[in-house]
Amino acid sequence: MGIGNAGTLAKPTHLQKTENLQQKADRIRWQNWEYWSAKAFYFPMYVVGPLLALRSRHPAFFTTANPGIFTGGFGFESKYETILKIPEQYRPKTAFAKETDDFQTVLKKIQQAGISFPLIAKPDLGFRGFLVRKIDTESELQAYLDNYKTDFIIQEFVWKAGEFGILYHRFPGKTKGKITSVTLKEFLGVTGDGRSTVSELVQQSPRALLQLDRLRNTYSHLLLSVPKAGERISLGVIGNHSKGTRFISGNHLIDNELESTFDKIADQIPGFNYGRFDIKCDSWESLKQGKNITILEINGVCSEPTHIYDPERMTYFGALREIVRHWILIERIGRANRRLGAAYVPTFKMIRIIRGGLKKVKRLMND
Repeated sequence: MGIGNAGTLAKPTHLQKTENLQQKADRIRWQNWEYWSAKAFYFPMYVVGPLLALRSRHPAFFTTANPGIFTGGFGFESKYETILKIPEQYRPKTAFAKETDDFQTVLKKIQQAGISFPLIAKPDLGFRGFLVRKIDTESELQAYLDNYKTDFIIQEFVWKAGEFGILYHRFPGKTKGKITSVTLKEFLGVTGDGRSTVSELVQQSPRALLQLDRLRNTYSHLLLSVPKAGERISLGVIGNHSKGTRFISGNHLIDNELESTFDKIADQIPGFNYGRFDIKCDSWESLKQGKNITILEINGVCSEPTHIYDPERMTYFGALREIVRHWILIERIGRANRRLGAAYVPTFKMIRIIRGGLKKVKRLMND
């Protein structure tokens, strides 16, 4: 009974295919800089950050950029407390679930807030779409909360045609601010050809392929279906780049009307000078006018000018320059607020905050 060359066995086809898909995904990541890790974009700050700290004469120079937000919104503040600063007419229905709450208490809070399923759940501490989920049923929510032990925000699921990121800043004492980044968001999806399954279409789409593991968990019921030719299948409703959403630069759309609208919104947020608004609305015109818009959240000094992740309108080195340019703005705004009496967070306290936040995020990633 011959078995050919000793020790050589053919790999099962499905395993070989999985390996090939992984190799393809790895190649896509390396060849397209928009998918590179945060370290690839922020390494210049290892030089620029200390220089800005020297100019401000304080390591935590960024904490005075937004005196009304804890640490200026460096990413370790309570997202729920920041959401409450959004003017009520723009704020989605929101509930706060403490880690110590039993499930019935959580359901009661959701009911009191007027939230129904489906809904959005996300950690009170988070960034870049970390653990953000669309939850369809009570049982899904209970499993989610049982799996991740931390404080959570529960929000109504807002369905509107468009989602945008608007990065705005205004120097203290000024009545006019500037918008330096507009991001249009295109949710992940594939288009049917009448022959291929959704799974096959995903494997043919570079952006979707990078989300394959997540899609197997959240869209398993769709993967074997065969869409009609031209039929668009949505594979995402959360506007984060890490979830496969395409970020498109809309900086060419910035005008006086848009900036005037955000001046009026910023007027209603005490202690806010710099940050990104993540917004849902039905049209660009309604956004410009500030009508029928929902501000999902405000991010402070940790805000990225997310238009940089549009490789058709931005180069990698251009993205690095934009990040540095915005951190220089943060330092200048923080210094201006300092002259008006705003206090920096003490250095050792800031170190404890960062260490505690990173420890919590690491624990959640390992749950």
